[in-house]
Amino acid sequence: MHRRILNTSTRKLLGAVAVLGAFSLVAAGCSSEGGDAGSTGAAGGDTSLTYMADDGSCATGPADGVDFDTADALVKSLEEPTTAILPTEKLKSPVDPSTTAVYLNNGTPVAALFQAGLQSAAEAAGIQFVNIDTGTDAQSINSALNSVVEMKPDIVFDQSVDARFFQDQLEELKAAGTAIVYGGQLNAEEFGLTDSLGGAGSIQFNSEVLAAAAVSLTCGTATEFVMYSIPEIPASEIQNTAVPAALKELCPDCSIRTVDISIADPSPADKIVSDLQAHPETQFFISLADQYQIGLADKASLAGLTNAYGVGQSSLPQNIQQIADGTEVAGYAVDFNMFMWLQVDEGLRTMQGMEVPYLDGDWAAAGRAISHIVSIRNADDYLTPAGYVALDGFEDQFTTLWGK
Repeated sequence: MHRRILNTSTRKLLGAVAVLGAFSLVAAGCSSEGGDAGSTGAAGGDTSLTYMADDGSCATGPADGVDFDTADALVKSLEEPTTAILPTEKLKSPVDPSTTAVYLNNGTPVAALFQAGLQSAAEAAGIQFVNIDTGTDAQSINSALNSVVEMKPDIVFDQSVDARFFQDQLEELKAAGTAIVYGGQLNAEEFGLTDSLGGAGSIQFNSEVLAAAAVSLTCGTATEFVMYSIPEIPASEIQNTAVPAALKELCPDCSIRTVDISIADPSPADKIVSDLQAHPETQFFISLADQYQIGLADKASLAGLTNAYGVGQSSLPQNIQQIADGTEVAGYAVDFNMFMWLQVDEGLRTMQGMEVPYLDGDWAAAGRAISHIVSIRNADDYLTPAGYVALDGFEDQFTTLWGK
């Protein structure tokens, strides 16, 4: 089991993760009392509906025409433990302690999450970290970015402010040679920026993972799916198209509904129960906020549901506990701390004109570096206050590459 002593920066990060539970930009997973291989019902053709057993075996399936092998191989690749950080090459030059990195903070809880991780990594790299409060309205963003331009920073981290709100200042920063790390944004190409972690490429890959997990965990026998989307989250706009498309590639005869559940809903688990009651034909679901699944098993059991099985992204510690207890099928967890350290590494490498491992479009490698499929087979490894930690001691591997 992974165990860690939490330093101050990590404790701040965990506090932000707790806030993220109420304002998630990620996704989720779900189930009822766990699926047994051999659970049967109507499925495609003559193939009995089967859920993957706890040991990873399937009693039946897959159905004809389902590319189970491709789906299962992708899922298994994300069950493998991480053994090393993604970058392997040392920086060309030692980090200059006068290097200034500015973080554009719009004051939202998600932005606080990003700040905690970025600041921890920046301090470890020995660079100057400046948090700039941009606010969320156009006027305050414009004013804040004018001050950023005057600072002449070496690096700008932007994980929460859309570039459309500071296009003039963006051009000035580019002209000054500032390294701009545009993570978690969907429109990098539109503004001549490089798509980074959490951007359109990452979201596409995550969509493929969720679709593959749905096929794998149902042994390639299910044909009726539903996706619980989040209307307030821009990434959902991509996933609303990308997940069904990826599922169709793996299972041409499968169908999937999309149902919106607001991130502000006081009881998303009740919404899921109501939807599944209204659609008893549903055999598996994908949710775009794993927090929606917390407590779902009890509610599904009380309602007498037999179809509350699913998977989703960015599991919280409570979800991992449910998976270990057998009351949630699987989750797709993300190590946000590793995510932020990779962003700092990207900024340093971009400054020195070096290649960044994932900026060549290898989002699968990036995904495997920070994400993990969690099931009852490995959930015990992540029963810590931090939840999923991609790699114990990864900070030392980064600082070694940074010459620290």
